[in-house]
Amino acid sequence: MSDLDTLRKQIDALDTELLRLLNQRATLAKEIGVIKNRASLPIYSPDREMKLLRSLVERSEGPLRPESIRAIYREIMSASLALEKDIVIACFGPSGSPAHQAALGRFGSSVRYRPCNSVSEVFSLTSSQHADCGVVPLEEPGHGHTSPTLDSLGTTDLHICAEIITNDGAKFLVLGRQANKPSGTDRTMIMLRIENKAGALVSALEPFRQRGVNLVHFASRPATDDSTGTLFFVEADGHREDLEKTTLLPELAAVCSGVKVLGSYPKP
Repeated sequence: MSDLDTLRKQIDALDTELLRLLNQRATLAKEIGVIKNRASLPIYSPDREMKLLRSLVERSEGPLRPESIRAIYREIMSASLALEKDIVIACFGPSGSPAHQAALGRFGSSVRYRPCNSVSEVFSLTSSQHADCGVVPLEEPGHGHTSPTLDSLGTTDLHICAEIITNDGAKFLVLGRQANKPSGTDRTMIMLRIENKAGALVSALEPFRQRGVNLVHFASRPATDDSTGTLFFVEADGHREDLEKTTLLPELAAVCSGVKVLGSYPKP
C-alpha cells in the first residue's frame, strides 16, 4: 500500500468519526431547540455564536486558518439552527442580492431565505414573526448610508442583533425581536433626536466624551414627523448593560429631545 493510500485511509477513518460527532452535536442542538421554543427564547443567539467562534479560533493549534475555522463552523451552526426550528431569514432584494449574500455568510446554507422588495417589508415580516430575523443594508461603499433603513430604525420595536461587514466594505444589519446578551466585545447603536439649534449636537455628544465612550459610527436623518428635528445615529463601544452602568443614557435624555437604544451586538 502506498503512502497516499495510507493517508487516505486515515482521513476516511477521521471522517467517519467526525460524522458521528456531528450527528451527536446535532442531536443536542435539537434538544436545545425544544427548550428554547418552550421558553420562548430566541433561536439565533449572536452572543453565543461569537463567543464560540472566538473560543474555537483561540483553541486551535493549526494548520487551519482562523477564517477557515469560522467558515466551517458557520455551516455547522447553520445546520444546527435548521434542526432547532424552520428558520426564515428575510432579506432585502432577490436571491443573490448583496443582502442575501451577506445573510448567507452569517446564517449559512441550511436555513430558508425570503426575498423582500423593500427594506420596510423586511422590518414588517420580522416584526410580525413571519421571519425569525431580517437583513437590511446600512451603508453601501461610495453611496453612504441607506435612508430607508435609518428611517425604519426610528420607528421599529425590533432590535439590531448583529452587524455584517462584507469584503467590499458594505455594512448590513441583522434584526431580531429580542435583545442580545453581552458577548464580551460589543457595540450599541443609539438614536438621538436633536433640535436644530446651535450647540445641540455638541451637547448631545459631550456625555460620551465625559465617560470615555468611543464612537465608531455616525449618520443622520431629518426627523420624519418634525421638520425642525434631526435624528443622529451613533455606534458606541460597549453593550447597553455597560453603558447603563455609567449613567450615560439618563444624561443623554437630559440633553436630547429623544433617545432610543436600537440594539447591542457583537463587534464584527
